[in-house]
Amino acid sequence: MWALDKSTAPPLKMDSRYTSTAGIGDLNQLSAAIPATRVEVSVSCRNLLDRDTFSKSDPICVLYVQGVGNKEWREFGRTEVIDNTLNPDFVRKFILDYFFEERENLRFDLYDVDSKSPNLSKHDFLGQVFCTLGEIVGSQGSRLEKPIV
Repeated sequence: MWALDKSTAPPLKMDSRYTSTAGIGDLNQLSAAIPATRVEVSVSCRNLLDRDTFSKSDPICVLYVQGVGNKEWREFGRTEVIDNTLNPDFVRKFILDYFFEERENLRFDLYDVDSKSPNLSKHDFLGQVFCTLGEIVGSQGSRLEKPIV
């Protein structure tokens, strides 16, 4: 079901489900004319680094989307924090618009949450995965597995 990578880095898995729509998001004349598909992306991880001393990591996944014109990464959303696990299956999903003619770069950052602070610099960075939304949608069964770097 998944093409497993032989790397020793822990994998990040992304599933997608999609439905056809047009002009999702802020409605304007341009976006209404560009066909898009709404994609639901779910994230799970296996064998994350354990950054906690007396328990396991408390992971969260933060999704960033790269701007088309300026190439800056902007935060799109965050999953929930799952306590005390190295193998999280996040419940919160990311809903993205997939535009067939555009390259939509995604970055999934993983952190071990150590406090209630929303400031990510206060938490331990576990790694990240880069891909495109097209890679997820176009992969076999709309499932993609990549090593965390």
